[in-house]
Amino acid sequence: MEEQRPRLLVVKAAMTVHGGAARDLLRNLPSVAEHFEVRFACLNLLDSQRTMLLSQDIQILEPYYQWQPNDGLLNEISAGQERSAAAAWKEHSSVHAAIEWADAIHLTGGNGSMELPAFVPPGKPLHLHFLESKPGIHDDISHLNPDGSGGWRPKLMHLLQSRQRARIEKSFRGFAENQNWSVSANSEFSAQNLHRIYGIKGGVLYPSVDLSEFSREESRGEGAAFATLGLGESGSYAVTVGRLSRFKGIYEAVDHLVGSGLNLVVIGGGKEGENAALRQYGERCDVSVKVLSGIDSESMRAVMRRSAAVIGLAHGEAFGLTPIEAMAIGVPPIFVDEGGYTETVVDQLNGRLLKRGDIEAWQRALEQAQDAGTRERWARNGMERIEEMGLTPQEHAKRLAAIISTEG
Repeated sequence: MEEQRPRLLVVKAAMTVHGGAARDLLRNLPSVAEHFEVRFACLNLLDSQRTMLLSQDIQILEPYYQWQPNDGLLNEISAGQERSAAAAWKEHSSVHAAIEWADAIHLTGGNGSMELPAFVPPGKPLHLHFLESKPGIHDDISHLNPDGSGGWRPKLMHLLQSRQRARIEKSFRGFAENQNWSVSANSEFSAQNLHRIYGIKGGVLYPSVDLSEFSREESRGEGAAFATLGLGESGSYAVTVGRLSRFKGIYEAVDHLVGSGLNLVVIGGGKEGENAALRQYGERCDVSVKVLSGIDSESMRAVMRRSAAVIGLAHGEAFGLTPIEAMAIGVPPIFVDEGGYTETVVDQLNGRLLKRGDIEAWQRALEQAQDAGTRERWARNGMERIEEMGLTPQEHAKRLAAIISTEG
């Protein structure tokens, strides 16, 4: 007779943005389901995500009407997004039944997620995977325009956000006060922010990369996918990944390619007007910019694999999946020496960590990245780094199981 597994309710409110947090959760869930009987609850979900979860026989609990998080100044002032998420969780009856059913709950942070703990009994073991503080609540950079303008905005916005900030900070208090509840950050850097902002000392549960998805071996469809994108010759560009914002440093990626002879490919981007402005900025800097939005995993791998390097200049990135995805494929990661990047990239061993603004150093690093011997050495060491840190779904699931077993 098969041993009964503990019952785990896995929760993340907002899935439709399909950023790094959603991608990481989805790639880890099948391995988590090997340790637990899993049910997954959310407030919104993409069709592709639903198909993937059902293919893994994971039961999905989602509302009939998908939650649509609103943004804008009024929501910032009134904490409207948080209040609407709380209302959505309150009406999500299948989640309340699942909370009773579960032996423990694993909650991934993000928009709408921190409104769930209000519905969890204090005696129910609850584990939070803390990714980052909500952008703009405790930082200035998120309030700037993508090109860095708007320096007047942060001070005003922090004043207007006082109600929202108080509500968010209150949502963390249970984890500081309840011995049945615990927090793991997604990096040492995030753990420091968790303690600095909320006064909570948490552990670390690293994200992962799926080595079967981000494989050293090119998949059958990558060549055709790349050909349709019109990016020119392999090695003629660098890649950066992220939404078009000052936080992600996309404009700064252009700045740091000036004089390198490389074009820039952005996987992500923003609204068409914002993308057009970025392309125009690139033209003024003599760096051709191509923005790819909504591409699938195979296209993303094809673009990364044929790049001179994958680069990143985000401001205080909590962890950063892009460096380990580049390492997995075998492409040089060149990143700013800040935030979670410093935990996966070891300078000159498996990539480069560089000062923001040191354009000459970036040019030298980009030249290094195009040397065949250097690429081979960094790729070999990159895979060793992934194995050393245990950055696979299987290891992630084992660590989560160990954390859950100590709760309650």
